[in-house]
Amino acid sequence: MVVTKIEPQKKDKNRSSVYIDDSFAFGIDNFDLLKLKIKVGIELDSERLEFIHQTVLLSAAKNYGMKLTSARSYTKAALLRKMFEKGFDEREINQTIAFLEEYKLLDDEEYARRFVNDCINIKGYGKFRIKNDLREKGIDKDTADKILSEYDFNEIEEEKILPLAQKKLGGDFTIQNIAKTKRYLASRGFGFDAIDSAIRKIAGGEEWSEC
Repeated sequence: MVVTKIEPQKKDKNRSSVYIDDSFAFGIDNFDLLKLKIKVGIELDSERLEFIHQTVLLSAAKNYGMKLTSARSYTKAALLRKMFEKGFDEREINQTIAFLEEYKLLDDEEYARRFVNDCINIKGYGKFRIKNDLREKGIDKDTADKILSEYDFNEIEEEKILPLAQKKLGGDFTIQNIAKTKRYLASRGFGFDAIDSAIRKIAGGEEWSEC
């Protein structure tokens, strides 16, 4: 196996992409590239390549993963994407993710629990909005369903939706304003039955919905 090309990575000038037999082999820090004396034209046997993967590349991947997760919380999907963008290959990424999960530095379930709690108590979102946002964050369905089942959303939404609906309506129960309020509440993830119930309570039984 011969190193046929080495080129700087576009997104990180301190890293290079190494090609073996004209195919991308791995990304590596320039310091390690010099330290290992990897140059175009040299031969790398399978034993030498495995040494590079298991020591230098995996160590760099783990350090990068720990740096990211120590700065803020990541989902597994977000971290995977970030590491791919950095130029690490699939093997180092998977091993790094397994390492971070083992030491609880990466935990989708705990991430989802904090996220749901913030959506309820800070953002005032309903269940449908939260569920959709979890999916966009890369949280798998089983994990999302498990965390969402820990909350009584009927009680939560009843508490959250009334002040929001009252503020948005502002005492104006025209069909146009009610429709606008419904769209607003739906965009925040509240169910249609909860929305209709809240507006009826505020309107005091006025005939508005079918006019």
